[in-house]
This record gives sequence, structure tokens and C-alpha cells, in this order.
Amino acid sequence: MQKKPLVIAIAIALTTTALSFTLAAEEGMTGQQKEKKPGLVETEFDEVLVSATRLSEKVSQTSRSIAVVSEEQLNVAQASSVAEAVKNEANITLTNGPRATSQGVEIRGLSGARVLQTIDGARQNTSSGHRGSYFMDPELLKSIEVIRGPASSLWGSGAIGGVVAQNTKSAQDFLAPNETFGGYLKQGYDTNGDRTKTSAAVYGQQDTIDWLINGSYFDSNNINTGNDETLANSASLGSNGLAKFGWQADEASRLELSARVNKINELVPSNPSAAVSSSVPLVRRKTDDQNVTLNYSLAPANNPYLDTKVQVYWNSTDYDEDRVTKGQFDSTEYRTIGINLNNSSQLGNTKLTYGVDGYRDTLKTVRDDRGQVGQRPGDIDGETTVWGAFTRADIQLTQTVNLDAALRYDSFKNESHNLNASADDNELSPSLGLSWQTQPWLTLSARYDQAFRAPTVEEMFSTGTHYCIPPIPGFLPQGLCNTFATNPNLKSEVARNKELKADFRFNDLAGDDELAFTLNIFRNDVDDFIVQQVSNPLMGIPGFEQTTSWNNVEDAQLTGFELSGRYRIGQTRLAMNYGQTRGEDRKTGDYIEGMPANKFNVDLSQGIMEGDMKLGTRVTYVASQSNTPEGYRVAKYDDYTLWDVYLAWEPAMGAMSGLRVDFAIENIGDEKYQQAWQTLYQPGRNMKLSARYMF
Repeated sequence: MQKKPLVIAIAIALTTTALSFTLAAEEGMTGQQKEKKPGLVETEFDEVLVSATRLSEKVSQTSRSIAVVSEEQLNVAQASSVAEAVKNEANITLTNGPRATSQGVEIRGLSGARVLQTIDGARQNTSSGHRGSYFMDPELLKSIEVIRGPASSLWGSGAIGGVVAQNTKSAQDFLAPNETFGGYLKQGYDTNGDRTKTSAAVYGQQDTIDWLINGSYFDSNNINTGNDETLANSASLGSNGLAKFGWQADEASRLELSARVNKINELVPSNPSAAVSSSVPLVRRKTDDQNVTLNYSLAPANNPYLDTKVQVYWNSTDYDEDRVTKGQFDSTEYRTIGINLNNSSQLGNTKLTYGVDGYRDTLKTVRDDRGQVGQRPGDIDGETTVWGAFTRADIQLTQTVNLDAALRYDSFKNESHNLNASADDNELSPSLGLSWQTQPWLTLSARYDQAFRAPTVEEMFSTGTHYCIPPIPGFLPQGLCNTFATNPNLKSEVARNKELKADFRFNDLAGDDELAFTLNIFRNDVDDFIVQQVSNPLMGIPGFEQTTSWNNVEDAQLTGFELSGRYRIGQTRLAMNYGQTRGEDRKTGDYIEGMPANKFNVDLSQGIMEGDMKLGTRVTYVASQSNTPEGYRVAKYDDYTLWDVYLAWEPAMGAMSGLRVDFAIENIGDEKYQQAWQTLYQPGRNMKLSARYMF
């Protein structure tokens, strides 16, 4: 499949279009006019995006659907995982059950490897079966930005559902320009699971150097689901660390080195989203995740053509598993080394961003078959290599109309060293967005995005035995084992998303107040869904399938919308959102699995004591989910309502200055509830208390 001539042609057309608009409008355009559109209403609700869109732009100015969880929201939530920190946003759902160490993020019905995860702009590609892959402690983050919808034109493979961009803290987030040293100590406790968490940081800056060392440790017993029922084998302990050093060589250039480590020790089912059973053995799993990232940026103030960013990163994830009920020891090693290079140039009315990036993933597994000779999956020794190039043009067509057009080309190759097999392909990811500020308070947008997810080495080249059926006298005297079949012809999943957006911004409606609400309507057509299938039943009898492989089987159509709104008057704040996603097989019209139930969330808070204290309450209603495939084991998932309250106290002055206390009660009614498509019940009532002292 050769697309290079087409890539070159479109790239030339895109660049030519950008330059033509630039030359037509460049004369007489001052720097201030380029940066600010007339009549735009600016409010505290207008977050600035740092990394998710690879540009620094405001939520109201992008045609994408964006959810931003700020540091203040992270403090109030006291979340145990990244997924828990974002779960209250519209069309964003927590997946993989109640065990925090295995939780993932679902966006508009797509999850797992279909949602790209980044930390400070570096890809996190680890994906291995049912194991957790979100390791970052929210305590180390200053914000989380979620792109809802495909974003391969920016990031390449994996972003067909969206992007979860995590941004870590640095010394500059804590210290004023005239301060040189500081730190904090924080202690937290959750009643559900008797979870304790201790975290601390020290940081400083002197002349051109700044540094930060941040770490945390947690220890949790078994958690309780609703009605005070204990979930066995849900205890865990772990530690997290982050070190970051920066050198501001001059006003234009900065060099930054960061390193982090995340360690988890737990005794859990091999599939943490399920309970222990004959097919899900108990596993002592030790996870060790590490990262080193080097960033360099160059942006001279007097050079509009140069805003360069260079990033080199290395990720390492090890899972060591003692299958205690089987007497077997497994290991999984995942490594990624990558590089990102991009530059932005301001050319009159056009901002052109372009770059190249690439990464190499290696996967090595060892599956111990002692006591089950020939009945375990085969070892994997493989690698994936990806190189990509992209360009994006942000063009101000008129004072009120803006166009963003992007194009990305990726070439990827999967290799299995132990099978001496390989497969390669390439993909083109275009996107186009048009926004029109019809009024100072209203911006309308329309966009199209094409995205893809390349198949993994595991999906293409798994071998060995998937599972075995014990002997059945008179029918299966030798038993029956289901074995993996390789599929080197597996195609990429491809998404084509169409989206409309209306963004409303008002202030001074009733004095000191602000109102913002956004409506996004989308339709995402995903072709060649990759699904694991068991097939070739013995004598045609269902349940006695003899092979397992990953195949392209579904063409899905995902449709829905998000409605989000926020209002502030004085120190009173109200936030509401509603999300809905429907998923159907385009060929048959049948419902497909995994689509989230409709969710409504409302959050009301009141500031008192001149803003030193905030009292709040949150209600989440999740509707019943009856859109299940015909014959699915559960015909309907019940609806449920959760009620939380919270308090935050952070005196700005006086003897208690530097102290912050957060208290919350989650699921006050101790509701016993089950999310759609999950087998375990979620946590019951939980009281959280944390205290932080900064010096």
C-alpha cells in the first residue's frame, strides 16, 4: 500500500494554501492583532492547553472537544488513579473495575490501546493484556488534558478514541520569581480500604537553574463495595517518584531533564477487573515503570519563524508475576525509546507547525508452563518501529473565521524475532477544522479527523495455548486446548470522525458572574475493529473452539454528544455536564459491546471566609444501559445515583498560611452499583482526608 505520492501532493497543497492566505493578509497586521481576536470574552473558565494539541491555545479557540482537570480539581478529588481523576467529565469513563492500579480511561466508548496516553508529551505505549498501564500518581500532576475524539494527525497511531495528556509539576509551578526554595509534606487517609498515602516535595531555583524532587507512598487494604461487602485481593502498596531539573540558558532557550519511577506490589487476579476463578488465577504482581525524558526548547522573542521543541525519551515497564495458585513465574518487559522534533513558524495570519517523530517499542514475555506443559501462551520477542511526519496550518481567514488543517504520514513495522516474521504498512491521517466567531460570545466549529491504530506485535504474532478444556470421558478423553493462530495480515483500525461544536461565553450577566457552556455532536465511523476471536469449533459445537486469533471484524458507528456548562457568581460555582454515546455495527445495525451508559454530573460549590474555604457537593446519575447485543449475557445494566460532598480549606494569610486540608465523603449512600460491561461492583462509601503543609 503505497501512499507517499499522495502524501507529498497533499502536503504541498496544504503548505501552498497556508502561504497564500499568509501573503494576502500579512501587510498591516500587528503582533497584538495576531494574538487576540476582537470582541473575545475572556473568563477564568478559559483554560490554556499545554500539550494535548501540541499548541498553546484556549479551550474556546479550538474546534476539538477538550476536558481539562486542573490542579485545584486534582486536590479536591484526592484521586487514587488518573482514571478516577477524570471520570466525572462528559463521555469519559473509568474502566477495568474498582482496583485503582488497573484502572484505565474510556473516551466515547473507546478504551485501552485506542486511547493514547502521554506524560509531558512523551508517548506511553505499554499495553499488555489485562494489566494496568496508567501508573502516574495524580499527586505528581499539575493538570490532565483529555482530547475527546481522534487525534492521529497530531500524535499518530493509537489516538482513534482520544488522548489523555498528563502534565507533571515543576519548581516553577510552586515558586514566585523572587523565591529560591520551598517544599511540602502531605498526609492522606481513605476509610475505604484503610488507605494511607504520604507525599512530599522539595524544590528550588537559583539564577538559571530550577529543580524539583517529588514522591509519594501508598498502602491500601482490601476495599469495600456497596453495602460494606469486601472485595477480596484488592489490597496494594506502591511508591512514585519524580525528579526534574531545568536550565534556562537564556530568555529563548531551556533544557529540562526529568526522571520518574512508579512501583506497585499487589496480590490480585491475573485479570484485575474480575474475581479469582479456575481460569483467573491469583497473581503476586510487581510492576516497575520508569521514564527518562530530555526536553529542549528554543523560542527567540524576535524571531516569529522559530519556536522549536526537541524531546528524547525512554520508557521501561516490567511486570513480574508469581502465579501463586499455579507455582509459575511469568515476566513481561516493555521498552520504548522515542524522539519528537517540531517547530512552529508565524507567517503573517498563519501559524505553521511541522515536525517528525518516531519510536521503537520492544516486547519480551516469558510464560512459565510448569505443571501445564504445552498449555500456556508462547513467549513473545518482538518489536514495533514507527516513523511519522506531520504539518499543521492554523490560518486566520478573516477577523472571525479560522481554519486549522493538518496532515500526518506514519510508516510502521512489526517484527517477531522468535518467529522470524514481520509485517509493515503506512497510514495517512488528515484533519480539517473550521471555526467561526459569530458573536463575541459564540463560536461555532466543524471538523473532520481521520485516525488509525496499528496492530501490535502481540495481536499479530501470539503463539502457544490460550486455554485448555479438561478431559471429558467418552467425548474428549485427551481434553481440548485452544491455541493462538498468528495473523500477519491484520490491518490497522481506521476512524473517520465528523464533529460540530458550539461554544458560548458570557460575563457580567448579573454583575460579578461568568457563564460558559459547550455542545459537541460527533459521529465516528471506525473500520476494521481488531477483536480477539475464538473459532474452529470441534465438530461445530460452540464452546469447544480450537483456535484464537485477532481479526478485523467490525465496522462500528459511534454517535453522540457532550454538553458541558459552568457558571460562577461571586464565590458560588456550578458545573454540569452530560454525555451520551451510541455504538452500532454498520453492517448489521446491531448494538456493539462496551458503549458507556448516559451520564449526568452536577457539581455545586460555595467559597466562604474570603475564599479560604470551599464547600461543595456533587451528584452523578448514570442511566441504565439496555443497548446490549442480542444474546449478550446481561440484557440490561441498572441505573444508579452517587452523591459526594467535599470541603477544602487553605488560609491565605496568618499563622495557618501554607496549610491546606481537603475532606470528602464519596458515595454517601453506600450505593452498590455496577458499571455497564464490568463484572465487579464499584467502591462503596469512602471518607477522604488529606492535609498538606507548604514551606
